[in-house]
Amino acid sequence: MNKILNNIEFEYKVDIKNISTFKTKGYVKGVFYPKNDIEFIEIYNFLNENDIPFYIIGNGSNILFSNKSKNIFLISTKKLNKNIKIKDKFVYCSASPMLSYVFQKTFSKGLSGFEYFANIPATVGGAIKMNAGAHGKCIFDYIDKIKIYKEGKVRYLNKSQIKYNYRTTDLNNCLILSAKFKLNELEKCKIYSNYLSFLEIRKKSQPLGFSAGCIFKNPPNYSAGELIDKCGLKGIKQNDAQISNKHANIIVNNGNATFDDIITLINLCKIKVKEKFNIYLELEIKII
Repeated sequence: MNKILNNIEFEYKVDIKNISTFKTKGYVKGVFYPKNDIEFIEIYNFLNENDIPFYIIGNGSNILFSNKSKNIFLISTKKLNKNIKIKDKFVYCSASPMLSYVFQKTFSKGLSGFEYFANIPATVGGAIKMNAGAHGKCIFDYIDKIKIYKEGKVRYLNKSQIKYNYRTTDLNNCLILSAKFKLNELEKCKIYSNYLSFLEIRKKSQPLGFSAGCIFKNPPNYSAGELIDKCGLKGIKQNDAQISNKHANIIVNNGNATFDDIITLINLCKIKVKEKFNIYLELEIKII
């Protein structure tokens, strides 16, 4: 590709099943695996400057790959340095660790906050970009500031400088490099008790199998899952794709589901909820 990228790990024609929790059929053109921020920025600049279609991916837990994915490159953060430093109530964290890993580290110091997110299969960077959340909390409840790369410069943004809302932020067209969180001190037994209760809720409410979690954002004052359920769509199948019998806002890949199978069910949910309730369902997952 380029002499600058020669020493950066790269894999050509990667099976989507290896990089996405949905594990649909298909492949992407190639995946870069930077090991530090310098490599991360080099790849990002090269692809941008050459107008090469690409997407940044963490754990791939909130993504549905379309049939166009065979024409795009990915930058994966999976092999980036996983740095976590804790001082008093502050946690300094790179973008690549899984939320579950950050929870382990912060729990050991008696710091509360990440128990809410420990069961979300996402990286720190991905969670920040979409303002991930669960159990009434979102990641931005604990953000103090973040470090990004944008328009050729490394920048530090305080939380007040970032526009964020329910499952969305304005952090597009940039690299999220690291973040500083402010957590709360709490007895370890209480933190772990909360974690176990959240884990039990997840086990009872969410299906096993390959999925991307909740497909749609909850409309104001409504549950997307309940709306879909009231339309009688639980359990509906399209080949190996199925609207979960356990949680109607989750579509499960039972083995060999394709993008077309899943998008058919997504569109069905949108149409039926609009017809019955006059409510437009907005996607929470990203389609690339």
